Amino acid sequence: MASKLNLNKDPLVAKAVTSLVNHCENDPKLKNDKNIHITITMSKKPAVSKDHTPRIIPLSCCKLNKPKELRILLITKDPSTFYKDILTKDEATSELFKEIIGLKNLKRRFRGSKLNQLYKEFDLIVADYRVHHLLPTVLGSRFYNGNKKLPFVIKMSRKELVRHQKTEEECDPIYVRAQIRSICKNTSYVLSGDDTIAVKIGVLHKHSISEMVENIQDIVDFLSDKTKKPQGGIIKGGIKKIWVKTPNSDSLAIYDSTN
Repeated sequence: MASKLNLNKDPLVAKAVTSLVNHCENDPKLKNDKNIHITITMSKKPAVSKDHTPRIIPLSCCKLNKPKELRILLITKDPSTFYKDILTKDEATSELFKEIIGLKNLKRRFRGSKLNQLYKEFDLIVADYRVHHLLPTVLGSRFYNGNKKLPFVIKMSRKELVRHQKTEEECDPIYVRAQIRSICKNTSYVLSGDDTIAVKIGVLHKHSISEMVENIQDIVDFLSDKTKKPQGGIIKGGIKKIWVKTPNSDSLAIYDSTN
């Protein structure tokens, strides 16, 4: 069941988002801020523990990004040649990734200060689910502190692999492309281990006020709907407060359960 909050019908929500956008346009200190997000404070901490895995929240009103707008890095299990050959030669994915790299090569090429180069070079990082759990020790704090640029998880095919059972490798370009499109066009969240969640709702000068307000409603509905588990439905006991802000702006309240 979706949230009972009708934030997209509340004029105060649109007013707060409009005020934030206007403030960003007129305050020199915020001139480099692009992303706008909401912070949700829940009545209870989610039962799921903290991790470093972004979870997709589907948006119904607009697309946050298109794959062609982003510089995307794909990290595969070794050897990467099998996946690289298929994905770069297939029409569906030939221009999808800026680079495809195996885990061993990633470790060899990017160490120390070179991790900063990697961080700046790509907008989005995705990784095969079989190596994703190894990346915190490889990419380090530059990527993981504050959930700055966390790798998303993808699968190379729909085939279900059985642990400890050797099976033939598969790579499905159509399936890979579908996952990348979903990651790009929708928003996401990461469990922080406490009672708050931060979720991107739009980009300044790219998304309209009405689109961002609808995105807020989609986010609240998805996180409140128990039928959307395990990705959604994590809010128990309701929402206490919701704020909207940019990385460097003050927070503006758009919902307070005590009022």
